[in-house]
Amino acid sequence: MTSRTALEPEPEPRPPARRLPRFRAAGTAASRFLAARPWLTRAVRTTGAAVIAWVLVRFIPGPWSEYPYYAPLGAVIATSVTVRGTTRRSVQAVVAIALGAVIARVTDAVDLPGVAGIAVVVLAGVLLSGWRLLGDMGSWVPTAALFVLILGNSDPVGYISAYVGLTLFGALVGVGVNLLIPPLPLTPAERSLDRLRTATAEHLDALAAAVRDDDEPVPADGALRTARAAASAAVADAQEAARGNWTARHYRSWRQRQDKHAASLDAAAVVALDVRRAVATARTVADAGATPPEEREVHVPILARAGDQERADAVREGTARAIEAGAALVRALRPDGPGAGTEDAEAADRAAADLAQALDDLQEAVAADRATADGATRPADGVVVALTPLLTG
Repeated sequence: MTSRTALEPEPEPRPPARRLPRFRAAGTAASRFLAARPWLTRAVRTTGAAVIAWVLVRFIPGPWSEYPYYAPLGAVIATSVTVRGTTRRSVQAVVAIALGAVIARVTDAVDLPGVAGIAVVVLAGVLLSGWRLLGDMGSWVPTAALFVLILGNSDPVGYISAYVGLTLFGALVGVGVNLLIPPLPLTPAERSLDRLRTATAEHLDALAAAVRDDDEPVPADGALRTARAAASAAVADAQEAARGNWTARHYRSWRQRQDKHAASLDAAAVVALDVRRAVATARTVADAGATPPEEREVHVPILARAGDQERADAVREGTARAIEAGAALVRALRPDGPGAGTEDAEAADRAAADLAQALDDLQEAVAADRATADGATRPADGVVVALTPLLTG
């Protein structure tokens, strides 16, 4: 082992481990965590707006300093999920409180007895709270009227001006916080769409089971309709949040993909509902004349008896397979664009090809059986019509 000579340079110290990638990874994980839980970010924004309003109101001189708590109240009332929503709620809240103050002052001027005055204030406030322009802030009309009537007797002008003015001040703080850190709930909308895709595919699978086995009930459509409504609301919230949002332009491609994906899944849900209608109708009317009314919803064959039972069974199985192929295609639906993988696209293409083949096979089975079907009502034709839009969506 040779020793280092005096002329050799000292070895350079090893550079410290870079921590920046770790910080970035932690920041990304935190962003994803918060994006999936919009109520947490809303709670943080609301809390921040209330604290800022409370701190700033201390610098306001005059009689308003006696009612500083109305500033954070205004911030809490005004804070909403979207930038436009915050502004709208702020205006609605201030108008509602002002109306309540007017009702209280008019009632107080009439000099009604205590119980009668409260009754008039509450009645008028509740009636005005249903005014469409006030939205969900209408409930503040009777609340503000009671506050002004009961608490504002000693200094009505100062109290009303502080109540309305400081609520407006706090609302403006809430608007400012939302403008600075605007929400854009794209991740919650994405998850709602995932739940809609799952509900649609499971609904189709249950329908296929009902076609294949007469003992299987036709599934109810309540869960699918609920998932569809939730997904529609979530996507609408994301679209609303993008308006007036300075960060929305950075997510333009994501928003466009999400809107297109939402339209595809909504169309798929409509297809599933149409398939259910065809299957349920066939279950209800098949052999209706031979089945007692009290048993028709319990055990009625999907396919009426035909002249050739083998061909009828082929139609039954072909119908079930076509519905199952539709479910597989729904499960393969994914947003396209840069975020989509090649495997997802290939899986969707394969599922579409399988559905097209299943529909062709079903149509051939129906054509072969039609001559001996004795005019029986069967879901096959309706299923073909209902599933076809999945291939063109």
